[in-house]
Amino acid sequence: MMRHLLTVADVMTKDVVTVAEDTPFKAVVATLAEHHISAVPVLGPYGGVAGVVSETDLLRKEEFQRRQRRPWWSRKARTKAAALTADRLMTTPAVTIKAECTLDEAARVLGERGITRLLVMAGDDLAGIVTRSDLLRAFLASDQEILARVRRDVVDRHLWDDPLAVHVDVLEGVVKLTGQVDKRSTVAFAEQLISAVDGVVAVRNELTWRFDDTTRATGATFY
Repeated sequence: MMRHLLTVADVMTKDVVTVAEDTPFKAVVATLAEHHISAVPVLGPYGGVAGVVSETDLLRKEEFQRRQRRPWWSRKARTKAAALTADRLMTTPAVTIKAECTLDEAARVLGERGITRLLVMAGDDLAGIVTRSDLLRAFLASDQEILARVRRDVVDRHLWDDPLAVHVDVLEGVVKLTGQVDKRSTVAFAEQLISAVDGVVAVRNELTWRFDDTTRATGATFY
């Protein structure tokens, strides 16, 4: 059985505020202010995502107007600074992610691209938007919820022959493992799986083992 992981669809904002390509500069600014957001997707005439306008894109105009004589500005930067509508202001193509992607996949894309948000797509349709703060919501799960996830996704899914031999406690998101398993290799494997459970902050692995299967010695090692 596959472990259940939170996906982008579980934490994203579904009611996405958008603007059209011909939305004027001031209307874009007003939209961001009204909805307390820092960026807005731009939709094309047929509903597809054309790009994203962020506060950074908008601030270029003020920077350009106050310091127009900046020879190192690229033509693209000057064009965006002089833009009057969303289609000229926006950054394109927009960075997107599929709704079924996991939170760690989304975090990886955000980190690699150095951005703070991703547009979430379901096929060709805009399904939502996910931000860094949305991804951190996984760590807001209660200790009881994390404990249930660990038991359901790891302990009870045949990782050990005797799940009752493994004791799991959670405090402030830190999972503590105690008990004894048959093989030493299971100890590291257990920690690896539990570390990947959504909401887990860290793992204190105090498991012991009966047989050391990580060495090439012919004799069994007992503890």
